[in-house]
Amino acid sequence: MGLKVFDLPPDGVQDGAEAQLDKIQSTSEEVKPQIITEQVSPEDPIIKKVRMPDGVTYPEGSDEYAKIVKEYDLEKPGITAAMRTKLAVHMMKVEIPEAIIDELNEHIDNVVIPANDDYSDGLVGQINRDKRSAQLNFDLFDDGVGSQFKKILDSSCKSFLAHGWGQDVVADAFEAWTVHSYAGDYNPLHDHGCRTEAGLSMIMYLKVPECIQKSPDPADLGGGVDINHASGVVDGYTYFTWGNNNMRDVVALKPVTEEYVKPEKGTLIIFPNWLRHSVNPFFGEGERRTFSSNVNIFNKQNFKIKGKAFSEMSDEEREGIISQFRGRKKVNKATGAEIKE
Repeated sequence: MGLKVFDLPPDGVQDGAEAQLDKIQSTSEEVKPQIITEQVSPEDPIIKKVRMPDGVTYPEGSDEYAKIVKEYDLEKPGITAAMRTKLAVHMMKVEIPEAIIDELNEHIDNVVIPANDDYSDGLVGQINRDKRSAQLNFDLFDDGVGSQFKKILDSSCKSFLAHGWGQDVVADAFEAWTVHSYAGDYNPLHDHGCRTEAGLSMIMYLKVPECIQKSPDPADLGGGVDINHASGVVDGYTYFTWGNNNMRDVVALKPVTEEYVKPEKGTLIIFPNWLRHSVNPFFGEGERRTFSSNVNIFNKQNFKIKGKAFSEMSDEEREGIISQFRGRKKVNKATGAEIKE
């Protein structure tokens, strides 16, 4: 089915004039198979396939690929191009059910805060503007809420490494603390430390003041925020950066290497421990309460002690190694001995 195109005589349409058929113009272009390239992740090879009009694909090397390419002459000389996006950092967002958040807050109110085990000695947070401002130890190895929540954290981190890097690991959240911030408190730019070569860190929002809740979410603004005009739009937000940014990045075709994250109750963010981040101060009533943790990562194939892979160890050996890497100990991976400092 197509449009019939006619050539009219010089005099145009008049009595007795006959238009001559010139050509038939299709209303839609002929759909042919196409050669495409696919890449699951930056670490994987680029795979060439032929895609049929109905969406079915055949990989290079298959009989169908060779037959279709030959029939439609798809590999004739020409210019081919493929876009490749280079990932800079993986972050995972986990939504924790409200019932668990309420249980954690109750545990913090009734156990963590009364214990008042100050954890600020090894932290950079400037959490001191209110008599209630504090950074407190959260025990992940108790017989109740802490140990139960640790299982959720370890499982989430294991999933993060499996989906982000395709790695089979054992994740061990070895320390945690709560941050109780009030008006004027802030956290300068920093990263976190772990005891293994690869490590993860996390931030979870447990309470968010109303003044922060009313601020716009950068995700709703296309990922960007207008911080001009003394707007205070990112007060109390968490800021992540993984490169050298300037205001001309987008114009100069450079990828954006920073992100502001709006705190939302029940949101857990997991990220590599080297990722630098900060927390802006806010100015309003209420407590900004967060939970943070650092996680050691034991890759089952690449992590070795005395040449023995983690996957080859017995359960007892694994538990021993994991225990050695907890706390603030450093272990010689060649000998397995604790490094004294």
